[in-house]
Amino acid sequence: GLFVPIGAVLPYVFAFYVVLSLLEDLGFIPRLAVMVDTLMHRLGLHGFAIVPMLLGLGCNVPGALATRILETRREKFITATILSIAVPCAALQAMIVGLVGKHGARYLAIIYGTLLAVWVILGLIFNKTVKGESPEIFLEIPPYRIPYFRSLAKKIWIRIKWFLKEAVPFVLLGVLIVNLLYTFGIIQFAGKITAPVVTRVLGLPQEAVGALIVGFLRKDLAIGMLIPLGLTVKQLVIASVVLAMYFPCVATFTTLVKELGVVDMLKSAAIMIVSSLVVGGLLNLILPG
Repeated sequence: GLFVPIGAVLPYVFAFYVVLSLLEDLGFIPRLAVMVDTLMHRLGLHGFAIVPMLLGLGCNVPGALATRILETRREKFITATILSIAVPCAALQAMIVGLVGKHGARYLAIIYGTLLAVWVILGLIFNKTVKGESPEIFLEIPPYRIPYFRSLAKKIWIRIKWFLKEAVPFVLLGVLIVNLLYTFGIIQFAGKITAPVVTRVLGLPQEAVGALIVGFLRKDLAIGMLIPLGLTVKQLVIASVVLAMYFPCVATFTTLVKELGVVDMLKSAAIMIVSSLVVGGLLNLILPG
């Protein structure tokens, strides 16, 4: 169980946080917000919404918390929903790369290309359907500066320590819950109930239901549960995309409930589930067997 957060995921997470912390200390993030402002306005947001997205690539929880910097409820809802659906955290990406990457870079390109397309399309839809406006960005650009090694190292260490503190308990809890669900036959029962959706729409075996359930605790652990199922490359791609999109992990979910409120979170969750099934079904139809 601990191999997932420490052996497979930690190196990827560490590398991401090194790069992110370096960009922050260089003063690049505010410049990036200005650079992407025009693009983000087409998605119903302003440039500063790129900050939660970047943080979400490390972990969706700080990404969700960072939506506080946005000025309107509309922006927070759009950002949080797109973040949860189309921005995979570093732990999830590490498992996807490890599981799918060995079959070729083109399959990784399909996964990331699909998530990027979903990110753009949902943003365009939200911009037309969610009421409200996105304010213009007014931001003072700080000068570039040379990072101090000690403060940079401290920032990286705090983030890595937080990741381990957040990841390890949920992984152990996930392993325990899966064993209990298998012991009492709950996963088998859930597999029979959801068979029309899982097998016909998504083209996945019933055994994949266990991974979908565990995905609510830790998505990277859920991806790891696909390994013994002997899935084809097509099924791995579909499962990876669906797991990335269909629902946030429990830590992100509780954070979003606090940030958005129960009603908006339920709306967001419904969008996540529907969009993941639609995209997964389309991939099942389009991708060759």
